[in-house]
Parts: sequence; C-alpha cells; structure tokens
Amino acid sequence: RTIFENHARRFESEFHEDMTALGVKEPDVITRVTEYVPQIVDYIQGIIDNGFGYASNGSVYFNTINFKSEGYDYRKLKPGVDTSAEEMAEGEGALASGEGSEKKHPNDFALW
Repeated sequence: RTIFENHARRFESEFHEDMTALGVKEPDVITRVTEYVPQIVDYIQGIIDNGFGYASNGSVYFNTINFKSEGYDYRKLKPGVDTSAEEMAEGEGALASGEGSEKKHPNDFALW
C-alpha cells in the first residue's frame, strides 16, 4: 500500500473504533471511492457525452438547463418549484454562482 492508503486507513480505523465505542454496528461492506475512480470517470464521461455535463476550470458540472430542456425534471430543494437564488446561496455559501463562477447556471452542481 502507498503512504496515502496507509494514511487513509489510519483514519478509517479510528472512525470504526469511534463507531464501535458509540455502539454502532460494523458495516457489512466497505466501499472506498478510490477503488472505483476509473468507473466514476467513465460514468461522468457518459454524462458529458449525453450533453448534461461540462468541464470548467478543472471541474465537471451537471448542466441543469440542458437536463430540463430534454424534458427531465430537476429541482434542488422543492419539487415543482425552481430553487431561488437565496436558497442556492444558503446551500452553497461561497461556492454559489456569482461573478467569477465556473458554472453556466446557478443551479448547476459539481460532479468532479
């Protein structure tokens, strides 16, 4: 294992010790995102290929406008109602769309 894996496993072990001390049952399966990076990259590439994702400044965002224009429904907070700018700002804080934002639309969100 690499130094990075060892570092992560140390904190993973401490987390499990804490959960045991709190009386939380151990999980049946442990899934580590680092073990699935190629599959995640392929999945996100599929979203981009379908026109629902775009790259911006080293990140990949989900394009909610394109998604909605294809007839799909997307609402971040309330079904049937567009999320207001105030709600977006509250939910994302400094990451909210604004001047200098990497997003095409305030409701777009990071995939990668």
